[in-house]
Amino acid sequence: MSYRSNKIEAAPGVDVLADTSISTASRLRNAALDIAVLPIVVATRSSRPDIVDGPVPLHYGFRRWDWRTERGLELALAKRAVAAYKPNEILEIGNVLAPAGVLSGHTVVDKYEEGPGVLNVDIVDYRPERSFGLVVSISTLEHVGWDETPREPDKAAAALHHLAGLGTSLFISIPVGHHRQLEEAFIDGPFDSVTLAVKTSRLGRWERRPLDQCSRVEYNTPFAYGNGILVGVRATT
Repeated sequence: MSYRSNKIEAAPGVDVLADTSISTASRLRNAALDIAVLPIVVATRSSRPDIVDGPVPLHYGFRRWDWRTERGLELALAKRAVAAYKPNEILEIGNVLAPAGVLSGHTVVDKYEEGPGVLNVDIVDYRPERSFGLVVSISTLEHVGWDETPREPDKAAAALHHLAGLGTSLFISIPVGHHRQLEEAFIDGPFDSVTLAVKTSRLGRWERRPLDQCSRVEYNTPFAYGNGILVGVRATT
């Protein structure tokens, strides 16, 4: 899976499928092109996509190369979303924000990745004793049931509706083109709004597009990994 550690150990009875959706040639081509434009990206750092609630500075994350994938936009939007909450009010599905330096001290549920305070529980089995102010998930739901064997295509949508009941507000993103069935459920999901953002330049430029253009967006084409993301937001129950 694209953003998972190579050291993941699967839970008992479940195997993680190898990512065969992207060829080695495609990975190398995109890496070479991204390296070529890196000096321009470093010199400008000017991207401020207007996707949800106004423009936001892209999270470049040069150490982790976040700028070259959908992570740059997702982390920028997530950083703004979590700012209104105390860490103990936040539940994150998938261990993304802490490794990126965006947030720490919050509750994290991740079936596979180990880390300080991370609960290695399948999200569909997670039953907290309290409700959270904000539930956030960054490009994680598309892997639930889909990148495991046996594959369960409906599990990700079930997980979405389960986690929607775990908190008051939601901020969830998924890449377009990885799990088409989930995209349909996501657009009709438990949100106040769903927005499609499409990458338009290797320099980290993104634009908001109509939802009916989802089917035109491909994964890892023409840019590395997610060329579009869906962002679901719910402000209240």
